Formats: sequence, C-alpha cells, structure tokens
Amino acid sequence: MRKKVSLIGSYRYRKLRYTNNHPLRIPRVSLLMEFLKAMGLLEKEELVEGREASPQELLLFHKEQYIKALEECDKTGKVSREYREMFNIGTYENPLSPAMWKGSLLATGSSVQAVELFLEGCVAFSPAGGMHHAYPSRANGFCFLNDPGIALQSLLQRGFERVLYIDLDAHHCDGVQDFFYESDRVFVYSIHQSPEYAFPFKRGFFEERGSGRGRGYNLNIPLPRGVNDTEFLYVLEKTLPLVVEAYKPQAYVLQLGTDSLLEDYLSKFELSNWGFLKAFDMIRSLLGEGIYLGGGGYHPIALARAWALLWCRMSDREIPEKLTAEAVKLLKSVDFEEFEEETDRSYMYESLLDRPREGQIRREIKELVEKVRAEF
Repeated sequence: MRKKVSLIGSYRYRKLRYTNNHPLRIPRVSLLMEFLKAMGLLEKEELVEGREASPQELLLFHKEQYIKALEECDKTGKVSREYREMFNIGTYENPLSPAMWKGSLLATGSSVQAVELFLEGCVAFSPAGGMHHAYPSRANGFCFLNDPGIALQSLLQRGFERVLYIDLDAHHCDGVQDFFYESDRVFVYSIHQSPEYAFPFKRGFFEERGSGRGRGYNLNIPLPRGVNDTEFLYVLEKTLPLVVEAYKPQAYVLQLGTDSLLEDYLSKFELSNWGFLKAFDMIRSLLGEGIYLGGGGYHPIALARAWALLWCRMSDREIPEKLTAEAVKLLKSVDFEEFEEETDRSYMYESLLDRPREGQIRREIKELVEKVRAEF
C-alpha cells in the first residue's frame, strides 16, 4: 500500500506573479502541478489546496509593523518612501506585485500545512515554500515572508526541542540563520555558493557558527564556482552525518531550491538533476522523512523536472524514462527567456532524469570538509 503523500499547491499562483522581467515571474508551482499531471504522476487525492497563513502564524517570525506595512501596500497599490527605506519593499529586488503579499501569504500557509500534514504521518511537499531570505522586518532576496522560519517555529511551538534545518539552495539562508543564530533548538545547515562571489554576500561564511546558546548550532559550507555532482555529494556525505550524530534531531525541514542546477542562470553551480536527486536520497536515507519545501529556481523547465523527480521519490513512484507528448508540449509552451540560447537543451524535453555531471573533487573543497570535520 502506497504511503499517504501530499503536494500542497494552488492554481491561484497564476494570478499572484511578480512584475515583468523579475526572475520569479516564471511559472513554478502551477507548472509543476500541470507537468506532474501530464506525466501521469499526480492523483487527484494527492493534491492539497494551499491556504493562507494566519496573523498568528506570521507573528511567529515577523514583526507586526512589517506585516501591516505589507498589507497596506498591497491594498493601496503603492509603497511610500518611508516603507521602501524601512522595510526594503517596492524595490526592483522586492517589487510591489500580487506576489508580494497575497502570494507570500499563500506560500507561507502552505508551508505550515506541510508541518501539520507531516505530524499527521503524511509525506508533504510545499514547492511554493523555501523563501529563506526574508527578515522579521525586512524583505530580502525576492522574499517577503520567511516561511521556513515560520515552519520551524511551528515545530518548536508544538514541543520539539531539536529541529534540523537543511538548505540545499545555491544561495545562503541568511534570514533563517540570523533568526535562530542564538538558539540551540534549531540547527541550521547550509551548503551554498560562497558569499565571496554570490548573494547574500554578507552572510554564509564558514566562521558563522552561532552565538550564545546557539554557538555550534549553525554550519555554513560555502563552495566555489562550478561545483559538480561529485563535489556536492562528497560534501554532503562527509559533513551531514556529523551534524546528525552530534545533534540527534527530532525532525528536520529540508529546503529544495533548484538553482544549484547547471541550467539555472542565477547560480554558478553545475549540478545535474541526477545529483540533486542523489542528495535528496542521501538525506532521506540518513534521517527518514522530513518536511519538504521548495526554494529558489529560475529556469522553469529545469525546476519542474527536478521537483518531479523528487515527487517520484516522495510518492514511491518509478521514474519514467521518457516524457509524454503532453508533457513535452506543456514545457515548450512556457513563456520565459532562455539566456543561453545557443546551448543545446533538447535533452530537457526528452527524458526526466539527466546524466550525472561528475568530476574531480578540488583540493579547496577537501580542505573545507576537513575544517568542518575538525569542528566535531
């Protein structure tokens, strides 16, 4: 008997988009839902309609003044200079749009639903979640509400004492890290592009290990450009078990941003979706089922295919060898700008699982892993 699985989504996101030319303007959740259906990988009873977060849930992480500002800007359709300067909203990075308030509210409620369903014994995936950059009183990195932080707070509120947060997004989870930096109830573990060359630039260095009661409960593994499958999986295999053995988490939240894939133009990593899937498999084999959230991902075709692979694992389905004609038609209908037009991406419309992108493990990565191991 197949275990109970839930994909938390909504077609309402089609009307809750970012502004034109914004990297998050692309279809993501609705595309994934349509793609899974076109591939015959999603049953009606597996799809759970997302809900908006409640005011009480928002206040688990965010300041009331900031929440009121977001709501007011959404209602009036404009952002005052005061709000722009105080809360970093209404900028090119974090623009006024239907996604700003209503879309973020829906994504955040959906991540809390993932927690609730997990606690009921269900395997739950909230692809709209994973907006890990937002701060309690400031929008940041395309993120207005920090749903991973709220999901973690929801677990703590329910009595969990040791929760592990794992972030696989190519960009460091600065908003989550800072909120729990002095806490020993949440261990934050992140593999990401080094802030020496990538956003958020000021956070995500190895030396950031937490402070006060949280000292030792934060681990950043910043990696150089061009990381391949072999290197990424090596880092995960050599370091995550150390964290699990030392911390012994009661539950974990996993952020699954797909911008670490080669096709994604907002990162300098070069993972295949095979490597991404292997990372997911490695985490599940070590920790069992967790609470699964989405995250970054700016190439809609790469994103839909990668998350479809993870969904196959979550729902105990075989990975199809070929895409269906309906799925190919859907992917080719997506309106987005392919920045590397001369690159052959035909493989993305043929199969679901890509060939591995393996290679040598560079000395600097081995040395970084040894630094991590020395901490334990």
